[in-house]
Amino acid sequence: MRSKRAHVYRAARPREWTRQQLAGHLLERAFSGSAKALLIGALAAKKTTKAELAELRKLVDEYTKEAK
Repeated sequence: MRSKRAHVYRAARPREWTRQQLAGHLLERAFSGSAKALLIGALAAKKTTKAELAELRKLVDEYTKEAK
């Protein structure tokens, strides 16, 4: 099916790449490179569900295991 638009745009990079770039820039500029400060800021900005917190704990645990 053809689009009726004159121009159809696609992202040049995958979404995950873009998110990592944005997070990295935000981490450096707003939080002086502190992942802890970034996480605390994110958690303070919006109410987090117990399920989200459990998933974050799991992700941190997995990351910790991979970093060894």
